[in-house]
Amino acid sequence: MTDIEYKTEFSMWAISASPLVVTTPIMNCSAGYVSDVPHPNWGTELEDSTSCTISLKKQFSNAECTLGTSFGCFDGNHSMWTDHGCRGQFVVDGATVLCDTDGSGRHYCGQVACTPWISDLQKEILFNKEIIAINQDVTPQGRPVKDGDLTVWARELTGGDVAVALYNEDDVAAKISFDTNEIGFNGNGNTCVRDLWAHKDVSDQLSGSTFGPVVVEPHQSLVYRVSSC
Repeated sequence: MTDIEYKTEFSMWAISASPLVVTTPIMNCSAGYVSDVPHPNWGTELEDSTSCTISLKKQFSNAECTLGTSFGCFDGNHSMWTDHGCRGQFVVDGATVLCDTDGSGRHYCGQVACTPWISDLQKEILFNKEIIAINQDVTPQGRPVKDGDLTVWARELTGGDVAVALYNEDDVAAKISFDTNEIGFNGNGNTCVRDLWAHKDVSDQLSGSTFGPVVVEPHQSLVYRVSSC
């Protein structure tokens, strides 16, 4: 999906009071490499290690591959070493590692330790506390303001605020507006509108009881919180 569509998905889950369940890889691992110098994060060698396991899966070299003499492993990160001309495919802590480098001396093969990682877009979406607050409210789920029209959704919130989502399901941009009287908002005094993706007040787009129209891009959802101010 596009960035806009990912935000729309999260927005509509929130206003619909849907359980938020996210499945995404959160570890970033290198593809592995071969070097004549061990990585600084690699641990002790096999003769000093009690944590790693290694076995020869397929030998490629004429030179004999002997555990502890011509190959061994390091703790905790699927990495290993070869020596005395040993080359082959190995299994290190359950992971297949190719160590097939010619030349004399010791060679180091395997993976750099994995690090936690999510994309900037995922951070923008998953760390949006204002959208999550809409989802986590105890009030009933939101619904379209008008039957048969999916462009304007509203959800009454605890304390009298109302969440509004403007949804454009079409493939071209659309101008959408809403009336505060039609979304169930019964505020006293001045009315404020906050854009929950831009994280800013947009009350200047309110004229009387009408907000907008605003441009909603194809497949986009804009989410607002309407409150008394």
